[in-house]
Amino acid sequence: MTVKNVCCWDLEGPISVLDFAADLSKLLGNKSNLGLQKYNMGGFYEMLSEYDDYLIEVPGVKEELNIPDYQPGDTLRLVAPLYISSFSDEELIGIAKQSLGLLPGCIDLMERLHRDWDIYIISTSYSHFAYNIAKELKIPSDHVFCTELNIKNASETFHNIKSDVDILVKGIFQHFIDSGKHLDKVINELNDFFWKREDSDYIKAMDLIRVRGGKRKELAVEAISNQTQVPISEIVALGDSITDINMLQRLKDEDGIAVSFNGNRFTVSRANIAITTTNNLGTLPVFEYKDNIDAFLESWESLYNGFRNNPQKIPDNLISKEIKNYFIKYQFIPEIENLKNKNKSEIDLIAIKQERMRKKVRGWAGNLG
Repeated sequence: MTVKNVCCWDLEGPISVLDFAADLSKLLGNKSNLGLQKYNMGGFYEMLSEYDDYLIEVPGVKEELNIPDYQPGDTLRLVAPLYISSFSDEELIGIAKQSLGLLPGCIDLMERLHRDWDIYIISTSYSHFAYNIAKELKIPSDHVFCTELNIKNASETFHNIKSDVDILVKGIFQHFIDSGKHLDKVINELNDFFWKREDSDYIKAMDLIRVRGGKRKELAVEAISNQTQVPISEIVALGDSITDINMLQRLKDEDGIAVSFNGNRFTVSRANIAITTTNNLGTLPVFEYKDNIDAFLESWESLYNGFRNNPQKIPDNLISKEIKNYFIKYQFIPEIENLKNKNKSEIDLIAIKQERMRKKVRGWAGNLG
């Protein structure tokens, strides 16, 4: 079969409702080796996720700390030593297989796209989760760009991080909790811990990990474009978080299709289409009408109020019968909006709407940047 189209999917958000690393953090409380049973390690992950946002958003911070290569999503680098010391590769694969958290409609969607789309995953997620998702969706493993984490090899490079963990969790995180969860109260402590202690085993383990986020997602798009000989301007990419901003911005700049899928303020401002939906099949119209996307979006938005609560009322000439039948079967209608003709106040309202849907669909993980 001649592949006519290429699409790139962030994994956590547009495909799965889960945040695998965040869920692993919660499980650290069940492990006795680091003595973290009394701590809310999910809350600990939230603190580091907020810290990640701070490092990316505040101008000049990365330069001041001399960490120019730090990328959105490097939270998975900051927490990696905890997982390396507490889990085996086999455990992580088992945890991933227990629940993939696929969005409603995901199986149907991918089966439909496999007909004439070359599907790639570009994800910050650890390899144990990303490859299991890909296998379930019949996406080849060489179409997956993710964060490679080989616990067996990594654990052989350092000896003991318990004293470091005591500083990070029992010291800094406890201070964060005691201060009412105000990140600014522990910023200096986090900066000192992660960027001024190069000789610690924790930092040595952390530096083994190269997270597939931010600029590295954009580089993956470049690699996919080169491999497939499909220009970036012809690619569709979907993302929902701060880790996707470089990928989406690159497609937007090159007039490709950059979709904020149940995203947030980070993605809406860098995409040219917003899709807000409870079901993965809500993306299908964008794929079907890719070559005439502006005309489709104009028609969809102008008629939306007439059918927004009843898929039966979607005009037959607006979308294919196949897509309409999917919407009727699952009783939902996506909101699909062209961001190219929206002003700032309209963009802000769309971001709020997307964030609400993100939290509704993803639950606790939807609160992360």
